[in-house]
Amino acid sequence: MKNKFPLIVAIIIGIGALIAIKQYVDKKQAEAAAQLKGLPIAAARMDIPAGAEITAQMLYAKEVPEQFIPAQAIQGVDQVKLVIGSKTSVAIHSGQIILWADLVPETHEGLSSIIPAGEGAFTASFSQGVKPELIQPSDHIDIIGTFAIPKPAQQVAGSVASWRQASDLVNVVLLQNVTVLAVGETFNVNGVPNSQQTGGDLTLSLTLPESQELMFAEQNGTLAAVLRRSGSTDVSSRDKLPRVTFDSIDKIIGDLDEQRNYRNVEVQKGAEIQSVPVQNNP
Repeated sequence: MKNKFPLIVAIIIGIGALIAIKQYVDKKQAEAAAQLKGLPIAAARMDIPAGAEITAQMLYAKEVPEQFIPAQAIQGVDQVKLVIGSKTSVAIHSGQIILWADLVPETHEGLSSIIPAGEGAFTASFSQGVKPELIQPSDHIDIIGTFAIPKPAQQVAGSVASWRQASDLVNVVLLQNVTVLAVGETFNVNGVPNSQQTGGDLTLSLTLPESQELMFAEQNGTLAAVLRRSGSTDVSSRDKLPRVTFDSIDKIIGDLDEQRNYRNVEVQKGAEIQSVPVQNNP
């Protein structure tokens, strides 16, 4: 029996070694099979010319081993959905893997794309006048500012005169026929609003000096927006725009009453519309 014991041990060790070798071989075979197993990625079902808009019919799922999948390959249903509707930047041959680099990058036009040449966008808060909720992008407004006038006689010794230390007020028209680019965060791109938000601060199309003027006015007074009729572009001369103060208000009211007695009405004459002056109380 003692002579057989080493033989039995050797057999057990041999069987264990065979089992370990088999397990190792099975593991390597499984890893090799997994590497050879293809993962579905987007490929062209047909020849797609450059500049074409991708449709679902142009694509099919092509199985490619994971180690051979390009970094910019389009994988998964979610990524394929993003591709539909995109345009190709190069020609793609039938059976070819489609890469993100083969597509025209999607661009989102922002506010800067609708600013007229020579002007910039400036956002201001309006506490008076028409409510921002009633204003839409592309509307035109006139801007009125009200300021407190500093009086040197009231200045406290050692202090600097401030617009807000005075009691007298002046009301002036600051800017006319200003284009509204955005209301809150809503603006039009190709005539379509980028959101459904209404109300908020107004972003205006202004030259740089106009932006300076409006910034100073907002810092030292209050602003009011007057909404213009659609299509109105006329600008009044400064001599017809009074500076309204406590001292001048009586005269201005009388002048305005006289002007309101004479109104212009639009009359259709044939294919033309003419403006005709009419006296309310002849």
